[in-house]
Amino acid sequence: MASHGIVSIALDFRSGNEDPYPASVQDINYAVRWAKLNARELKTRPDLVGLSGQSSGGHLAMLVAMRPHDPRYAAIALPAGSAAHDASVRCVVMSWPVINPLSRYRHAKRAQMQTPPPEWPKSIIARHDSYWRSEANMAEGSPTVALERGEKVLTPPAVWYQAHGDIMHDYKDVESDFDGNEPQRFCAAYAKAGGSIALEYVDMERKAGSSPDLSKCGDMFGRMVEFVGRHVRV
Repeated sequence: MASHGIVSIALDFRSGNEDPYPASVQDINYAVRWAKLNARELKTRPDLVGLSGQSSGGHLAMLVAMRPHDPRYAAIALPAGSAAHDASVRCVVMSWPVINPLSRYRHAKRAQMQTPPPEWPKSIIARHDSYWRSEANMAEGSPTVALERGEKVLTPPAVWYQAHGDIMHDYKDVESDFDGNEPQRFCAAYAKAGGSIALEYVDMERKAGSSPDLSKCGDMFGRMVEFVGRHVRV
C-alpha cells in the first residue's frame, strides 16, 4: 500500500486476556483520531483516513468505522489542547474478517463436537473466551448483529476480500434464517442499511488452523489499492 502512495500506519493495540473487549476498539478509535490530528505531518488530510485489517483486525476495523462516536470506544482522550476529531473514516478494507464473533464462536463449538473433532476450534474457542468473556459481549460487538437489529451506525464504502475454502470465516450460520454464508449475510445487511460494500473472492486457499500465505493472494493487494484510489481522492 505504501509503495503505491498510500500513507500506511501499522497499529499496535491491546488485546487478549489482560485487555479484553473493548480495549482494542478504544485503541483503534484513538489511532484514527490521532492520525487525523497529525495528518499534516503524515502528508495526508483528516478526511482521507480509512481502516484496513485481516481476520480479527478486519472485524475491529469495521466495528470502529460503524461506531465512531460510541463514548465507550472514544474513551481515550487526545492530548490536552488538541483540536477535536472523531473516528469516522473514509472507507474500510477487510480481509476474511471475523465479522460476527458470536456466530463464529458457536460455529467452532459445533465443530468441536464432531467425532473426531478437528484441531482448529480449540484455539479459536480459547481466544474468544479470553477476549470477549461472554456471548453477550460477542453479540454486542458484532457488526452483523448491530445491523440486523437496526442499530443506527455509519456505513462508509467497504470491501471484503475472502479466500476460498475458508471454513473459519466463509460458513453458513445454522442459527440464521439468511440463505447464504456469513460474508453474504453481512454484505446484505450493510447494503440494506445504506452502505456500499463489495464481496470479492481471491484465488488463494485458507486452511483452518494455519496462517494464510499472503505471498499467494494473487492480485488482492493491487485490488485494495484500486479500491482505496476510488474512495480516497486527494
